[in-house]
Amino acid sequence: MMCLDEWDETILSNCGRFHTEPKRGTRKQIGNFVKRARLGVDIAEIECTIEHIHRSRLGIRRDDQEYMFLLYQKTGETAVSHNQREEVLTSGECLLLDSTKTAMMAFSGRHASFFSVHLPRGLFLDGRGSFPVAGRKIGAGHVLHGSLNTVLFAKDTQAETGFSADYLFDFIRMVFGSETGAVEASRFRNRDDLFRYVQDTIDRKLTDASFTIDCLARDVGRSRRQLQRDFSENGTSFTHEVQQRRLMFVRARLERNARLGTRAPISEIAFQSGFNDLSHFNRLFRKHHGLSPREFCSQIAANRGRAESQH
Repeated sequence: MMCLDEWDETILSNCGRFHTEPKRGTRKQIGNFVKRARLGVDIAEIECTIEHIHRSRLGIRRDDQEYMFLLYQKTGETAVSHNQREEVLTSGECLLLDSTKTAMMAFSGRHASFFSVHLPRGLFLDGRGSFPVAGRKIGAGHVLHGSLNTVLFAKDTQAETGFSADYLFDFIRMVFGSETGAVEASRFRNRDDLFRYVQDTIDRKLTDASFTIDCLARDVGRSRRQLQRDFSENGTSFTHEVQQRRLMFVRARLERNARLGTRAPISEIAFQSGFNDLSHFNRLFRKHHGLSPREFCSQIAANRGRAESQH
């Protein structure tokens, strides 16, 4: 079992900035975190005896990666407050948690275990239309629950290789499909929520190299001038926001390819991610990550090699 310091470091490096509140008077034997790869994404098996795990707005702002986490309860109970919903997960139940929204996972000091499937948010949303419902639980009564178990946990190698690399994304999106149709940004009363919706819309259009602020204005039902003011109030611009989110998308593609053991030309990934000038992409990538795309790939390969040698 991990102590609190080791637990916090593991959560930070694998999930992002989540704050853990330990059981009163306990900093040792917080929990365990075991990670494996499936269909190009990480699945963590987590067990813990703590009070709660909290995702704050500050943590959201300080993270440079975004995920959709599929939480699948194994034993015990987890009370989840997320996306204006309150749910209690028991064995076999699951929900989607969006790392761009605040969240509280409460355990009340009782032992619990669950799986966390880490879905890079940009890849998950790419070209997939409406947004899935975060915070709504799915239980054994759902018609696709049994199939979801097979996709996530089948131990048969042939069962896994029978799926395409994108199948997991598409299947989970189908399970947690949106309850409503399109939503216009003007319906959001909270300006943070409004801007989050604008960012979500950008994520779904990242790979379109011709995507402009006028396209965005049409998609969210907001004027160009209103959008420019929205970006300015959040310390950014349309161009900068699109560039940064495309860079996150490229990074997720490179990391996923490494986990799948597949190769694709970096230039091809850049163009598929919406960049149309390779030199400009390389400069942006180095500025953002401190490494060239090729050096970044070499680092991923080296880290993967060290991880495999430890097993």
